[in-house]
Amino acid sequence: MSLFRRLFYRRPPEGLVEISNNIFVFDHCFSTDFFEEDELKPHIGGILKQLLGRYSIDSFMVFNFEGGKRDNQIACIFSDFEMSVMGYPRNYEGCPLLTMEMIHHFVRSGESWLSLGQDNFLLIHSEQGGWPVLAFALAALLIYLRRYNDEGKALEMVYRQAPPGMVKLFSPLNPAPSQLRYLKYVSRRHISPGLWPPADKMMNLNCAIIRGVPNFDGQGGCRPIFWIYGPDPFAPNDKSAKVLFSTPKTSDFVQLYTQEDSEIIKINTRCPVQGDVVMECISLDENFEHEVMMFRVMFNTAFIEDNLLLLDRDQIDILWDTKHWFPVDFRVEIIFSEMDAMTSIHTSQLSSEDKENFSRVEDAVSHLDWSTGSNNTTADATEQKGSYSDHDGFDVLSLQEPGNSNATSEHSLLGSRSVQVIQMEPEHSHSSAPKFEGVKDSVADAYPLAEPDSIAPKFEQIELLEDSSAGELPKWDTNKNNPNSELPSTILREAEAVDSAVAEWSDTNTDTFPSDTPSSSSPSSPPKFDEDSTEAGTVQTQSQPTEPQRC
Repeated sequence: MSLFRRLFYRRPPEGLVEISNNIFVFDHCFSTDFFEEDELKPHIGGILKQLLGRYSIDSFMVFNFEGGKRDNQIACIFSDFEMSVMGYPRNYEGCPLLTMEMIHHFVRSGESWLSLGQDNFLLIHSEQGGWPVLAFALAALLIYLRRYNDEGKALEMVYRQAPPGMVKLFSPLNPAPSQLRYLKYVSRRHISPGLWPPADKMMNLNCAIIRGVPNFDGQGGCRPIFWIYGPDPFAPNDKSAKVLFSTPKTSDFVQLYTQEDSEIIKINTRCPVQGDVVMECISLDENFEHEVMMFRVMFNTAFIEDNLLLLDRDQIDILWDTKHWFPVDFRVEIIFSEMDAMTSIHTSQLSSEDKENFSRVEDAVSHLDWSTGSNNTTADATEQKGSYSDHDGFDVLSLQEPGNSNATSEHSLLGSRSVQVIQMEPEHSHSSAPKFEGVKDSVADAYPLAEPDSIAPKFEQIELLEDSSAGELPKWDTNKNNPNSELPSTILREAEAVDSAVAEWSDTNTDTFPSDTPSSSSPSSPPKFDEDSTEAGTVQTQSQPTEPQRC
């Protein structure tokens, strides 16, 4: 098959480089000589005329790695030939890489187009400064199409198409380590095609541990700070990268680490991350003014295994020709943890500034010694938990106090206490109050209810007698066995005195009412109170005591 292709191979038009079968790249993308805007249109137009002289216009799909301009010159040039262009960004937070979502779209689109027929071609272009990401995208496409099995060889082959040192012109850091990491992500598609790419998972980036202090101050030390960029995990509709964490440039958070005194540097970050994340480590001078990039790492949380990302000095993006500043055994350990559901809900309700302040306070508090008083705190918490944990199989409902002037104080007294509600049938028994067996209430024990005799004051009995009209008054039978049969003798004597006073008053004032008033023509007969109704009414009054106010 390869011999057949060689015999019938047709060289691409001048101005194009064939990276692989039916994959063409404009040759000026590999050159350090750039066209002016007025020169670019005739150059690309001449190449397109040669292509359209051989193939139909429906045979080409065009990709362009642009600078994010709305009025893109390349798109305007191709539109003159009725060809549409798919645009991709040239970097992600300064790193010449694509996000996993962009990579998936790029390689799937290219594979689908090439699989439609042998006369389908890909035209790939990058604007000025887009060569590093173009090289990565071409290597990812070759890995995805299985035209290369080794990620390093695929990336090296594409780099050789350009003059040596061209990447250094557009990237101050060597991007190859992060690019190789993402090429390995693409290679995993061949292991489990149905599950690639995996869904982004939300994780907590707890800390970064540096083993081996690099020499960035000329004296064998550094003052590291961290910046973390990525999409906000709690804003799924916003895919743009934001600052998720930054170390404050203060003496409380920045300190000098030397190779003589320190072997390990630990920076607590404690920020939620999801998807594509860029972590930068920067060294400051003694005045916290001048910054030098120590290293940069880009990764995707979907491919983090065992909550750990372990990197050596060959797996981090560093400045060109600064590898000797790092010890041979230099390592970076990025430690993650699974995102708790309650933590994610609580954190999502905070603003970005609150999240940063919370992380700073948590970092400062983590260095404190909490040994003093820990036993007392634990004992108090255990005692409080025990007082609230009583449950006898009844439904626990939250207590709702009536809205009054003491609602605030009562709420603070009760806190999170719960009340066990029990439905009971009314009983006509000789007891003065219903008894609840098996129900314990710490607040009720502290504030016991008053006895029935104290709840029914004396004046209530007097008012009942005064409301009755003159005449025969109801007789209280003290021999009946009811809850009020044990009234004090003083109350009975006062009631008899009131009876005599009312009778005397009615005798002396019978003629004071006008005769034309129907209701005053004759004294109304007093109401009849039998023994059963009197007893029932008394029980009903006592079975609904008012709750004493709690201070």
